[in-house]
Amino acid sequence: IGTGTDVTPGEFPWHVSIQSRGKHICGGTIISALWILTAAHCFADELPPDLTVAVGGVNLSLPLEECNPDSLILHEEFNRTSLQNDIALILLSSPIEFSTEKIPVCLPFVCDRDTWQYCWASGWESTSAALLILLFSFAAASPVLKKTRVKLISRKKCLEHIPHLVGGIMCAETEQGEGEGGGGAVTFLLLPQVDSGGPLVCSYWDTMKWFQVGIVSGG
Repeated sequence: IGTGTDVTPGEFPWHVSIQSRGKHICGGTIISALWILTAAHCFADELPPDLTVAVGGVNLSLPLEECNPDSLILHEEFNRTSLQNDIALILLSSPIEFSTEKIPVCLPFVCDRDTWQYCWASGWESTSAALLILLFSFAAASPVLKKTRVKLISRKKCLEHIPHLVGGIMCAETEQGEGEGGGGAVTFLLLPQVDSGGPLVCSYWDTMKWFQVGIVSGG
């Protein structure tokens, strides 16, 4: 995230780097010792033979622990054109040993957008400093994981800018923008030119837990 701030080790311990031939291709999230949640558009229909999942670090220029995948599951109704149902799961060949820098994220228990008051997007690529679905920078990709504070916005506001927006996709803007209240259940975060497959995490009130409420689905 070119305009964000650096993530410190252990701050987002669920964020992983999905790599091919040692190069970062997409982000992902630890949801259990054996499962990684990511975006379906990062892959073809089959698991690449050279795929690895790097865990436990924020700097891709340093050696990270690598996990080998066993299988890949794409959402059965994933549409590569519209990016609807852009969800994939990677089953690892052996479980992750949890530590302060390798912890699964919580999964959401409600779909009410107004519940999630403190949200962050993170990634190793560039993103915008304004409305994330409209504007984006072309800053050089950083080897250090970065974060930016975002706010969920209504589907009505999304449709004002993206009339062809398909169902099940949500939008967010940075804290500089002005969001709207209301709205229904949503599933994805649409962030062009951002680290695809990475998480949008939110908390609520004074809880110390973080919940993944979206997957970055870049166009």
